[in-house]
Amino acid sequence: MLGWLVCVEATQKQTMQRRNFPSILLYSFGLALASSLVFNGFLLYQQHRQHRPDEYELEVADNVMFRQQLLECVRDNRQKDSLIRKLEQFSKAPPLYPHAKGKK
Repeated sequence: MLGWLVCVEATQKQTMQRRNFPSILLYSFGLALASSLVFNGFLLYQQHRQHRPDEYELEVADNVMFRQQLLECVRDNRQKDSLIRKLEQFSKAPPLYPHAKGKK
């Protein structure tokens, strides 16, 4: 009876080892796959970051463009103001042909 019990225990251990063997393989394969995905994600992130300018650089470029546009607007407004002043001065000037009004 004792021999049969030892034989049953040995058979159970072998079946447990056989059952555990594929699950360990699957676990290690899954772990390798997950670590590979994480590493590839990290590499893609680094590559994307190198090819894309920093947000600070984009902000500076936007500020430069905005300032240029603002300076152009200020210059255009000054030119318009100067033309308006000239027109106001011209309208206040006496008529060039004072006799023209009386002849009609």
